Amino acid sequence: MRIFLVCGDRGIPPAGAKGASVHLRALAQALSRAGHQLVTFSPRPGDFPTALVPLNGLSTVLDEAARGGPPDVVYERYSLGHLAGLEAARALGRPLLLEVNAPLVAEASRHRPGSVAPGDEGIERRLFGEADLVLTVSEPLRRHVADLRGTDAGTVVVPNGCDPALFPLPARLDQALPTLVFLGHPRPWHGAERLPGLLAGLTEAGCPARLLIVGGGPGADVVADDACRRGLSHAVEVTGPLPQAEAARRLTEATVAVAPYPADPFFYFSPLKVVECMAAGLPVVTSDQGDLPRMLGGTGVLVAPDDEQALREAVLHLLRVDELRRRLGTAARARALGLFTWDRVAENVTALAQACARAAA
Repeated sequence: MRIFLVCGDRGIPPAGAKGASVHLRALAQALSRAGHQLVTFSPRPGDFPTALVPLNGLSTVLDEAARGGPPDVVYERYSLGHLAGLEAARALGRPLLLEVNAPLVAEASRHRPGSVAPGDEGIERRLFGEADLVLTVSEPLRRHVADLRGTDAGTVVVPNGCDPALFPLPARLDQALPTLVFLGHPRPWHGAERLPGLLAGLTEAGCPARLLIVGGGPGADVVADDACRRGLSHAVEVTGPLPQAEAARRLTEATVAVAPYPADPFFYFSPLKVVECMAAGLPVVTSDQGDLPRMLGGTGVLVAPDDEQALREAVLHLLRVDELRRRLGTAARARALGLFTWDRVAENVTALAQACARAAA
């Protein structure tokens, strides 16, 4: 198939290290490996694994269609306030598959209110309502889209994936000094600020550990500063931004992964951090909400969000029971590499795109 992949978000650099950039790049690579002719449109320049065309509105997409031929489908990553993918699909008479990774109007209004323009909510409703198919990364997000769309029809869940090539060997899980790992740049909704207290609790229980934050940014600085106030600065390492392969390698230094998300009545995420920690062969301790139970599938430990004692006891138990830690780590790796890969995502997208193309023919 010839696929136009449209991402109008200037905050997603094609060659960047943030999760959205990884997702965009990994999906493009997987679709290309599947034999599709892919053209990606982005307002940001950068190295990219497939043909990358600078996006400057609808005309950019139509010019590419005139030059190299129209696509079989247009696949748009939903970006706040952008309609280029929908407009191109309608102008070319091709179906639009809309990938939704977050309820962007609600998310931006909560965390970045200055980034929301007056017409963004109307654009979101139009995109959700007019797309031929909406692909969401989680079931709570699918239900949200279906509510705005007015029907469950034309909505489907396609969770995020990982790249198995980044994880040739699993973590050893037997470090002399146990290492907890948090993957990513800590945001307010990640719960990373709980980690210094967790370290202190483990020390009080006679099981001292170190914390490795594979990422950086202001949220990581907050964690490091709190650890310092607790006299635990020696036990925390913040790597700063790393290339994806190096970040994956650092995961194998860990004993247990933690993703302590706070309680959220609308937990719509499909966390890359959790899938990649699973792929590294790490048992993951995370919050019992949203699609996290389905993602782990019994290969990690779920605790009630915001329950500090339950979080500490879960991590402590994994650190003390070697057989359980190894069994869960092995099962997590097998589950991630079997079910949650970008090639599996590409297979699902291909089947859905082909069905949409047939229906439009």
